[in-house]
Amino acid sequence: MASPLTKMRSRSMGRMVAEEDRKPSYVRRKPLKPDPFQLDKAQLKALKQKIDLSKAAPGFLDYAFDFHALKVTGIEKLPKTGKPIIFVCNHTGTPLIANACAVPETVLLLSHVLHHYRRKTVRPLMGLEYYQDELAFVRHRQIFEPLGCVPLTLENGIQLLDMDEDVLMYPEGEDSVPPYQTRPFFWGFAKMAWIAEALIVPVAVLGPHESRLRIDVNRGPIVFVTPINNPNKVSYHIAFLPAFDVRHYVPKLADVDKLSAFCQRVRRAIQVTLDGEALNRPMVETARQLQVRHGMSTGRVDRSQIDGSSPSSVASGDPATDPDG
Repeated sequence: MASPLTKMRSRSMGRMVAEEDRKPSYVRRKPLKPDPFQLDKAQLKALKQKIDLSKAAPGFLDYAFDFHALKVTGIEKLPKTGKPIIFVCNHTGTPLIANACAVPETVLLLSHVLHHYRRKTVRPLMGLEYYQDELAFVRHRQIFEPLGCVPLTLENGIQLLDMDEDVLMYPEGEDSVPPYQTRPFFWGFAKMAWIAEALIVPVAVLGPHESRLRIDVNRGPIVFVTPINNPNKVSYHIAFLPAFDVRHYVPKLADVDKLSAFCQRVRRAIQVTLDGEALNRPMVETARQLQVRHGMSTGRVDRSQIDGSSPSSVASGDPATDPDG
């Protein structure tokens, strides 16, 4: 029997989907568009049955504890209100090879960490670029299915939250600028939380920008200074920060000024944590000097030019607005 993702892919084959056709609606009960990346609840439940972290680089967490002396803080303070949670993380972007394909390191790391400590899986919402390209889709399916990954649309996220599933998002929409300089956040995660009445837990991850030194160059690929398969032995830290209730800060979803201010607040909580910890990490200065000398201080993309129809904005769940900042 074809999997839900295979069916989704078959619906999108043979035609180019315009960016505006993939824009999700912002009303929970509004009928869904015939979107090839939008899954219904039956498909989402079917994908959940395929989750098996024992088939998703099962030794990676032990490796992180042993080689990188992984430290996890704040997880014991996660809210126990019964509300679903959106975990919002900085995008270190480092790819690892798992199940013969590349997957972002923090997706693997957080999926295993959350399951290890909470005995509950988290559903990573992955950018549509993984699903738009046929070869990329086939290649990544063997790691995405055991991890429980889902295409990133607003409705997919809302439906998962309505099903009491926790989700994982990277609202920068692309890799952070090394070392650990977050880009402005798109608003999709905040709208998801507002509509589904979910909580938002910011997550700060340190280690990947030092273990595999990298340079972000203007309008080009990330250049790795340290080989992916031979990382520097540096400590990793995952910090789960205090939760936010978006409705406390944004009484009305249509208030774009307060929505923007809220996204900046969440981003600032992560950035302050990253900056504070970076002071005591010697390799951060090495990473910073590499970026200053050989890269672009503002990264590859001029964020002020994003008009909401770019792949980055669509993949961040908020194709109708600019990022904050």
